Amino acid sequence: MTNERCPCVHPCAEAHINAAIMQQGESFRYKRGDVLWHQGDAADWMLVVCTGTLKLTREWPGGRDVILDLVHRGQLVGAGAALPQARYTSTCTALASGKGIRIDRPRLRTLLEHQPELGITLLELSHIRLQSFVDRLEEMAHGPVEQRLARVLLRIGDHVGLPDSRGTFVPVRLTRGDLAGMVGCRVETTIRVLTRWQREGVVETRREGLVIKDRQQLTQFMHPVA
Repeated sequence: MTNERCPCVHPCAEAHINAAIMQQGESFRYKRGDVLWHQGDAADWMLVVCTGTLKLTREWPGGRDVILDLVHRGQLVGAGAALPQARYTSTCTALASGKGIRIDRPRLRTLLEHQPELGITLLELSHIRLQSFVDRLEEMAHGPVEQRLARVLLRIGDHVGLPDSRGTFVPVRLTRGDLAGMVGCRVETTIRVLTRWQREGVVETRREGLVIKDRQQLTQFMHPVA
């Protein structure tokens, strides 16, 4: 799409898609807990994640926040900034400290005028994100908690997991509340399931993240026998 080079020392797999945006954007850092924008705010800028993890949440009826998706290294978020008068459909919060490249709406619009093929890419990415939201909502509505929690942990492990002697290390500090928000259940239920899984040697929760020790068992939880 472009022959511009990604400015990162170690480019991610999506560098060929993100390079033009990263060349025109500005670098900034965020700490765990920082809110980058709230649901309903004007979509003034778009972001490419370089390091760290972001979570996208949406307020549910009754005031409960549901985690729609996690955004990791190399992924784009906030593509609505390409549209005039668009607003963010979810709240974006830093789940793990890191760095990103952001580009504001005026510069993004100018970039799209010079590289219209980038607009098609953003449309495709927006469709993928929307489909991911739909899949997440369906996940939260169907199946027992064990099945939904196993599916979430395996998906995160596939995205950011690092193999080590213990199994697959997930370097993201997910609280019991975070996991409950992704699964759509009470925090107490998440605690009860994770405590049992830790006792059985399936997962191990640590201060700096989580270890999937028995992926095969988690996969079996995801596909329970009728």
